[in-house]
Amino acid sequence: MGTIKRTTRRVAGKTKEVIAEVVGDGKLQEEAKAEQRKREDEDKEPSELNPLGNLHRLT
Repeated sequence: MGTIKRTTRRVAGKTKEVIAEVVGDGKLQEEAKAEQRKREDEDKEPSELNPLGNLHRLT
């Protein structure tokens, strides 16, 4: 996934979380947190451009 797309998804998720907090919608807030955890897991996966992931950090 591209850096711009990843950043856009993070901003959208954070915005959703903040709106849910301001409005006081617990269900929406939990949904936003679940999406954020999903994105964090996706970020840990190696991208198509770098199939070895963070292997360079081990050396």
